[in-house]
Amino acid sequence: MKYILKRSSDRMHKKDAWKESWYAFVPYQSHFGELCGFADDIVNAGKGFGMHPHQNMEISTIVLSGAQAHKDDTGSEGVLTQNSVQTMSAGTGIMHSEFNASASEEFHSYQIWVYPKKQNVLPRHAKFDYQPEDKLNKVLLALSPDERGQSNLINQDAFFSVSKLQAGESIVYKMNISGNGVYVHCGSGTVEIIDKHLLAGDALGIYETDQITILAHEDADLIFVEVPMQKGITI
Repeated sequence: MKYILKRSSDRMHKKDAWKESWYAFVPYQSHFGELCGFADDIVNAGKGFGMHPHQNMEISTIVLSGAQAHKDDTGSEGVLTQNSVQTMSAGTGIMHSEFNASASEEFHSYQIWVYPKKQNVLPRHAKFDYQPEDKLNKVLLALSPDERGQSNLINQDAFFSVSKLQAGESIVYKMNISGNGVYVHCGSGTVEIIDKHLLAGDALGIYETDQITILAHEDADLIFVEVPMQKGITI
C-alpha cells in the first residue's frame, strides 16, 4: 500500500471578490492518477460563472450547502442542492453556466475534474439524487463507468462515492477495479485511515491496495474518488 497525504493547509488558496477556493489538484498542473482537479469552493450570494466552454473533461459537482443553478447548451437546466452529485461530460465541447441560486446565502461545493477515457464523446449532463440515510455508515456509489447499482455514468474507469460516518463506526472501502487508487476527502469531522487522522479539509490518496478501513472519531462526511493510476501522481 502506498499513499499521499494532503492536509487542508497544503491546498492552494485563492480568494477574489465573489469566490473563495481551496485547490487540492489543478487541471493540467497536478493530479492523482486520472483525478486532475479538486476544488473546494464557496461562492457569494447571486454570483457565479457565466456561459463558458469546456472540452474533453469529466466535471462533477458535490454540494455541501446552498444551491447552484446550472444551464448548458445540451438543453439541461436546473438547480443542484445537497444530496445530489452532478456530472458533466464535456466531450466534443459544451457551454455552461453555474451560479449561486440564492440571493442571500453562500453556496459551498466541491468541483472535481477527471480526465476522460474516450475523447470527443457526445456532451452529456446528469444528476444523481439520494436521501441522507442512503449514505449513513455505508459507501454510496454515485458515478461509475457502467451505471452499476443505479449510479450515473462517467466517461472513465472511475467511481465517485459518498458516505456519512457516525462517531465510533467504521467502513471498508473496496476498490472497484484492481490497480485503481482512491482519493478520500474528509469534508467534516475526524476519521482515521491507515493510522492517519484526517480533519475537515484533509485527504488521503491511497493506491496499490485492494481495500482500506475508515474509522470515524467524530461524525464525518466523506468523498471517495476512485481512479486509474496510469498517469502517476503530481502534487
